Amino acid sequence: MSFSQTAKIYKSELPSIDFREYTLDNGMRVILSKFGNIPMTAVNTTFHAGSKDEKKNKTGLAHLLEHLMFEGSPNIPRGKFDEILNKNGGESNAYTSRDVTSYYISVPSNHLETALWLDSDRISGFGITGKSLKIQKDVVLEEKLLYVDNSPYGSLEEESSKRLFGKSGYSWPVIGYTDDISGFTLDDIREFHEKYYSPSNAVISIVGDIDYDSAIKSVEKYYGDIKSGPDIIRNDIRDDEISEEIRADIPDNIHLDGQFIFYRLPEKGTRDYYSLNILNSILSEGESSRFYNEIEYKSELVNEIDTSVIGMEKASLFLVTAIALKGKSLDVIENKIDEIFEDIKSGNISDREFEKVKNRIETLFSSRRQSIVSLADKFSSLKLFYNDPGKINFEILDYIDITKEEVIASANKYLNRNQRLVLNYFPK
Repeated sequence: MSFSQTAKIYKSELPSIDFREYTLDNGMRVILSKFGNIPMTAVNTTFHAGSKDEKKNKTGLAHLLEHLMFEGSPNIPRGKFDEILNKNGGESNAYTSRDVTSYYISVPSNHLETALWLDSDRISGFGITGKSLKIQKDVVLEEKLLYVDNSPYGSLEEESSKRLFGKSGYSWPVIGYTDDISGFTLDDIREFHEKYYSPSNAVISIVGDIDYDSAIKSVEKYYGDIKSGPDIIRNDIRDDEISEEIRADIPDNIHLDGQFIFYRLPEKGTRDYYSLNILNSILSEGESSRFYNEIEYKSELVNEIDTSVIGMEKASLFLVTAIALKGKSLDVIENKIDEIFEDIKSGNISDREFEKVKNRIETLFSSRRQSIVSLADKFSSLKLFYNDPGKINFEILDYIDITKEEVIASANKYLNRNQRLVLNYFPK
C-alpha cells in the first residue's frame, strides 16, 4: 500500500481535537480547545519575536526579555509572579527560539482567571526595573558561561550560525554575545517590549478543562483592552546561497573529536522539509537506522551519531552530529557518512525502512497529543506560522503523503557537499 493510500485511510480514522478560533478587536489571535479529562488548563502565549528580530550589537535581547517577564509587571511586584502561581497550584516556564518567544502557564481549571491575569499584565505595560535587569543579566551570563562557554561543543550554535547565515538575524546565537548582554540598558528592553509584546503580535492558546463561552469572556476581560502597537517592520531575512563547501577546525575543551555537518534547507512546512524529516528518521532513529547500524555498530567509529532537522520560519537546517571514539579519524567517519548519503541519493531506500518510518511518525504524532501544555504550544505555533490551527489534526498527513521518490529527490537537491558546512572539533 502506498503512503498516499495510507494517508486517506488514516485521515478517515484520525481522532479530531476540537477547538475554537477567535480574534480580538486589538488583533490578538485566540485558540481555545476543550481537551482531556483532568481538571487542568494550559495557557500558552507566543510572541512573534525571536533572536532573528534583534539587531547587530543587540543580540540576546529576546532571550533576556523572556527572563525579565517573570521579574515584574505593572501590577505584579518583583518575585510575586511565581509566588501567586504556586499558591494556586500552577507552574510556568518559557523558551526563546530564533523565531518566537513562548510562555506557558499550567493551572487547575478553577484558577484559569488567575493565570490570565498574571499573563496579560506582562503585556499591558512595562514594569521591569533596573534592579531586575541587573539580576537577570547576571543570570543569563552565568547560563551562557555554563552551557556555552564551558560546555563541550558549546560554541556550536555560534560557530555554525555565523558561517551558515552571514547577513540575517539567523547569524548569531539565540543567547547572544556576552558584550551585548552586559551592555543592555532599560531603554533597550523597553523598546523591544513595546515593539514586539503587542496583542496583534501574539497568539494565546488555552487547552484543557474549559468552557468555551466563559473562557473567551475571560480572555476578552484580561486582554481585550490592551492596545496594540503599530505594524511591525521585520528585519530582512535573506542570506546568500552556499555554493562551495565551508570547513573549519574548532579547538575546544573536549576529550573526543566531534564532527558537525550542516546543510541549509527551506523553511518548515514545505514538502522538502517534511521529506527530509522522513530521511532524518531513516538515518538515525532506532538501532536499525542507517547511521547507527553502519557507523556506530558495525564500523565502531563513533561514540554517538545522530541527525536532526531544525525547522525555522525562513530557513531550516539538516544537521549530522558525530562524536568519534578515541583514536578514530574524523576523515574516515566523514567518508562513511558521505557513502550512506550517496547510497540514499541513488535511490536505495527499502520499502521496509520507509514503512518503519511511517509507523514511528504515527506513534510520535499520537504521543504529542497527550499533553495539554504541548498541545497549547502547538496550536500557537500553527496559527502563528501557517494561520491554520486545524493542522493540529492533519499535519501528520503532510508526512504520510510524502513518497519515497520525494525523499530521494530532496536529498539530491539539498544534501550535497558543495552546499554544506563541516565543523571539526578537536581537543585543545
